[in-house]
This record gives sequence, C-alpha cells and structure tokens, in this order.
Amino acid sequence: MFKIFQFIAKFLKIFFFGIMPFVLLSGGSKSDFESIKIEKGVCSFNIDGERNFHLNGKATFSKKIEQDRFGNTIGKLLLSFTSINEGEKQTLEFIIASETKMNHGIPVGIHKIKNLDRLLHKFNGVYGFADFGGISELPFFIKSGDVTIIECFSNNVNGKLEVQLENANGESLNVEGSFNADIKV
Repeated sequence: MFKIFQFIAKFLKIFFFGIMPFVLLSGGSKSDFESIKIEKGVCSFNIDGERNFHLNGKATFSKKIEQDRFGNTIGKLLLSFTSINEGEKQTLEFIIASETKMNHGIPVGIHKIKNLDRLLHKFNGVYGFADFGGISELPFFIKSGDVTIIECFSNNVNGKLEVQLENANGESLNVEGSFNADIKV
C-alpha cells in the first residue's frame, strides 16, 4: 500500500513539475517581438481616428550625438516614415533625445512622450509630428504614448510605437505599428 502512495506521489510530481509547465507555456500568447519582424527599411502602421487607414512605407533614421556647453552628451535619433497613399505624400517623424554616457547613442527600451516645455536642442524625451496629406490641412503633433526601440545598430533601428497625435483643431489620431528603419543616406 505504501508503494502505491509513493508511485502516485512520484507521478503527480512529474506531472505538475515536468509536464504541466509545458502545457501552460504552449498556450501562452506570442511575444510582441514576433509580430514586428518586417523587412528592413519598411514601416507598417494602423491609424485610427475620424478616418481609419493603414500606412505602409519607407522607414529611415539618422543618429547624432551632441555635447552642450556644460559637457552633457545628448544622443538624438531621428526616425522618418514616408508613404504615398491615395496620391498624397504622408510623413511621420520622431526625434528621440536622451542623455548618454560616452558615445553609445539612444538606448534600447521604451521612450515615453513628454510635454515639450523647452527648446528642442535641450530636449530630453520624444517629440513627433505628422503631415497626413488628404486627412487634414493642419499638421498633427505628438500628444502621448511611447516609442519602443528593440534593436539599435549602426545601420538599422527596429522597434514599434503606439502614440496619439493631435492637430490645432483638436482632431486626434492613434498610430500603432512597427518599423525596421534603414540608415538615411
């Protein structure tokens, strides 16, 4: 009788600690990183607002490291996304500025949108604007959200974004998607 209890106890241990984790992991959701694997030099964004549309286009970036008069090093990453949609050129740009150590540039991670309350040359955060020809005559400026940099190499920047844009009339757009930017030549 004691051997039967030992057998059942071993079976339950193997089941709960050996087999059950595999069952739980296999039913989990796929990582966000899998959904953003797109071709180099391309962006793909869903835009929701008064008009809903999808923006596929060219994605480029440029990097710059500046030093202010106090010796603080600021890395700047300019992301540019352009597309021709319904005959109209559409542009979406973001500037990510971050204090850096030495010459490492913009760090990988989530960059939150901050209120712009000073000049851009001393700005530390994310600033962005969009000109969606055909949607509105007024440009849209970034209001909230974040830009996530997943990989940042000398010739490639890979990431995703989820931001809210607003123009001077109070019209707002939600932009969500991923990009794999190629270096701007």
